Amino acid sequence: MRIKINNSIDIDDSRPAFRPERILMQEHYIEINGWRTRYVTAGRRGPAVILLHGLGASLESWHLNVDALGESCRVFAPDIVYFGKSAKPERDPEYKDFVDFCRYFMDAFDLERALLVGNSMGGMIAAKAAMLYPERVAGVALVNSAGFGRDLAWWLRIRTLIDVRSGGAPPTWLARIGLRAIFDDPARVSDQVIETLVKVELDPDSMRTARRVLNIGVDWRGLKPYVMQEIHDSADRIQAPTLIIWGKQDRVLPLHHAFAARKKIPHARLHLFERCGHTPQLEYPKQFNALIQEFAQEVLA
Repeated sequence: MRIKINNSIDIDDSRPAFRPERILMQEHYIEINGWRTRYVTAGRRGPAVILLHGLGASLESWHLNVDALGESCRVFAPDIVYFGKSAKPERDPEYKDFVDFCRYFMDAFDLERALLVGNSMGGMIAAKAAMLYPERVAGVALVNSAGFGRDLAWWLRIRTLIDVRSGGAPPTWLARIGLRAIFDDPARVSDQVIETLVKVELDPDSMRTARRVLNIGVDWRGLKPYVMQEIHDSADRIQAPTLIIWGKQDRVLPLHHAFAARKKIPHARLHLFERCGHTPQLEYPKQFNALIQEFAQEVLA
């Protein structure tokens, strides 16, 4: 059931679809600014939607969403450069690389305007792209987005001090425990979803690169001040309609970040999921997909 508090806050206390079936996506590759990029796509008509995953993740973060959204939208989910099976350049990454990647990806598919949907770090990318390229971004959906508060999970801060995976891939059991920490209740998420994500966690190259990216924006105290300046302090420059989606029990980025984002972004409204952690798209796929489909039709009608 959805409970509307006012015109800008919506709370969803519906029960998620229990243990959804795994959806197999057909991967493709394309050159984006010289970077070999893996992506999946669905739908041939309707609003253009680009799904941007978070730190250390991959396009598998959206495998319960791509096909469903493709029923009414033209959907793309890439492995962002430095992540997944996409290119991992030798040089040190900069956050500008990720925003540029987003724009180059749109150019490669002749997308004049699109709705950007970003989870965690992907939300930061979407927010910054909306600031820098307002004519290209029709709307923004920030899903438990980074960039709106300094505090974040202790295990991420520790990883900036200690390379906990210097010996290679973590044991499978440890990867499973780590992934389950991002969900409010792991029992609501199917074993198939967990196994899909564990494969990403077990790739040593991806994890080493994730730590390189983590270190440019995070230290032992949390999000670095310059990132706050780039995202939170500049968020009033986002003129595109913005839908903020947040799981109330997020243990990675706490709930007050959601309210900070809503306060700062001029045309933002907030949708909260009860009993939900850091990944609403996996914990409440049916409800999440309906939200994005409705928002995409609204901003790209």
